[in-house]
Amino acid sequence: MHSELARRVVVLAAVIALVAGCSTSSPSSSPGAGSPTPSQATPPATPTAAPSASPAATPTATPAETPVALDPFVGKVVVTVSDDLVVRSEPRVSDDSIMLKPWLPTGTELRVFDGPVSASGYVWYMVMPVSFAGLDWSNLAWWQRIGHGWVAMAGKDGEPWIALAEPEIAGIELAKASAARDPADPAAAKAAAASINAFGLDLLRAMLADGTLKPDENAVFSPTSIALALAMARAGANGETASQMDAVLHTSGWDALGPGLNALDQALTFRDAAWEDEEGTVHQLALRIANAAFAQRGWEILQSYLDAIASTFGGGLRLVDYRADPDAARKVINAWVSRQTMERIPELLPQGIVRDDNRLWLVNAIYLKANWALEFDRSATKPLPFTRLDGSRVQVPTMSQQATIPYASGTGWKATELRYTSGRERSTPLAMTLILPDDLVSFEKKLTASGLRNIVGKLETADDHLDDQVACEGTEPRCCHHPYDVKVLLPRFGIETGGIDLVEILKSMGMRHAVDPSAADFSGITSPSELYIGAVIHQANIDVDEKGTTAAAATAVGVSTTGGCGPSGPYKVITLRLNRPFLFVLRDVETGAILFMGRVVDPSVGR
Repeated sequence: MHSELARRVVVLAAVIALVAGCSTSSPSSSPGAGSPTPSQATPPATPTAAPSASPAATPTATPAETPVALDPFVGKVVVTVSDDLVVRSEPRVSDDSIMLKPWLPTGTELRVFDGPVSASGYVWYMVMPVSFAGLDWSNLAWWQRIGHGWVAMAGKDGEPWIALAEPEIAGIELAKASAARDPADPAAAKAAAASINAFGLDLLRAMLADGTLKPDENAVFSPTSIALALAMARAGANGETASQMDAVLHTSGWDALGPGLNALDQALTFRDAAWEDEEGTVHQLALRIANAAFAQRGWEILQSYLDAIASTFGGGLRLVDYRADPDAARKVINAWVSRQTMERIPELLPQGIVRDDNRLWLVNAIYLKANWALEFDRSATKPLPFTRLDGSRVQVPTMSQQATIPYASGTGWKATELRYTSGRERSTPLAMTLILPDDLVSFEKKLTASGLRNIVGKLETADDHLDDQVACEGTEPRCCHHPYDVKVLLPRFGIETGGIDLVEILKSMGMRHAVDPSAADFSGITSPSELYIGAVIHQANIDVDEKGTTAAAATAVGVSTTGGCGPSGPYKVITLRLNRPFLFVLRDVETGAILFMGRVVDPSVGR
């Protein structure tokens, strides 16, 4: 049984396994210049003593702030080693830097977004808690106003108040790359999202074409999860292997894909928000991404590959010993994934899958929790008929609400969009696009990235005109109406897609060399190359109800051997009944990246 917290979160994890063996591939260039570097390193020390003080004094003068050179904290998870660590609104001790509550107890995990900044005799970092568990929720109202806080790294005597949460799991050593995380380019983030979306829609059609997804079955998968997992392997691919991966991933090469994914990763990370409503209840939108590489201790990896992983995915290299105890390594990886996903995925890798000839597992985890901007009234949910593909009908609990939301239609389809709240005024960074085709099967076969962009574009245009006044009555005061409301009837649904091996599908899409032991070239990871992709396993689930969405996904890519009128009302009401098979696309509004997508053909079939 999951805890109540686990039931209310959305979790996504992606994993790549790299296994060493024999290959005929020859070494060639890889991202950046570098030579083989032993992946063995000494982990950073973690202080055991917890100081009791933190910078709480507030002088009247505002000291000048001095940027400090980037160090390994930015983009990483740190843990507090001081009790009651003060959080401030600005990186300094001054009248305009407010002490925010709650103060942080020892052991609080924080993700570092910016810094360091040197001011008031301290070195400061911008942070947000990885989890709100264990914090005093009644004092979190400041998240609504600010969304982040600043903490000091150490006292003036040098005694640390925060430390890298590395090794994050006992038994993991760290090998640091020399490259800092690249700055994010918003345009590159949108380009990467477009690549992911095109790949995801190609994958949907391919899975339907080869029977992996049956026409009469519900399905859900995560294009972002699968693309990120494959991209971590692409960072070390060369030659025709790289070219084929680029074609399947809809990118012109690593020089475009790497910066794009880095920017997208950072953009999605900043969707985090927490806020307090009028009744004092604290809510949260969380969308967090973590990346990690688990390598064989002592195995030589090109420095250029380490730098590519660090600059693109913000991750270092964790060292385990597959040769001596592969199952212990498996448990370490599972523990990391469990921790990143708030225990929603406690055991991603089953017993026996990690072997003594493994050399590298690349892991991506995404944690998401999202509530509707306008929740459905549970009392309005009623059993209503749903017509399945074969024409038969089934009664399913169907949610209902009338709201001022966008509506669009085209040849053979109708669509609307439901937003998820962030607590910030007029900010709804995530959305679920609901598409009702006249004929789901034929619509899916023709749906491309440009087709989806057309649907989303029409909805965005409709959204821009929702406040237009189209009819006014009377003289003074005149009562005007906005164009329409949409009455949406959406069945509650829970879907699970499990155990899909995508290797043959990816091969049919053009990624042939990467899965061929005699042709794969991952010489950008180690030279000579000894790796090829042997398995790409994807699992996902999603639950949609009156409050919002809960979902989880995991991808394992194994690279194996060889005035007076009152409120304005609608001029008309458009009813959209999702009472026959439909598609859903859960996307990031700003970048357009598809986080989850799927099809509902029978909502009576639960997970």
